[in-house]
Amino acid sequence: MSGLTESMENYLRCIHELSYTNKGVRLTDLADKMKVRKASANNAVMKLSKLGYCAQVKYGPIFLTDAGIEAVKAATGKHLIIVKFLKDILMVDEETAEAETTKIEHHLSTSTVYAMHQLHSKLKNRLD
Repeated sequence: MSGLTESMENYLRCIHELSYTNKGVRLTDLADKMKVRKASANNAVMKLSKLGYCAQVKYGPIFLTDAGIEAVKAATGKHLIIVKFLKDILMVDEETAEAETTKIEHHLSTSTVYAMHQLHSKLKNRLD
């Protein structure tokens, strides 16, 4: 998911959350959910469109592309790995694990998260 900023990744997740039907996402709904002005949401959608993560016909609904869906899956997977590691290995409570993951997930490389996943698997197998 290289080339995506934390903000762009958050927009992709939000578009994904709001697109539970095949009708796409309205810019107004996206801006409301992200708690930003429509102009800010529009700028983000334009950037994401240029990168190939979403598509929007002018003034129409926003849809994730296949690349956008893959980016959301990768971000979600990364988030889940970090949360599980914090909870299961470091014994951090659920609320703290979620809060801490939100703070650090964008700053860890894919290889570091993979190493956390590998260590989690090894240690979890020993504990079970």
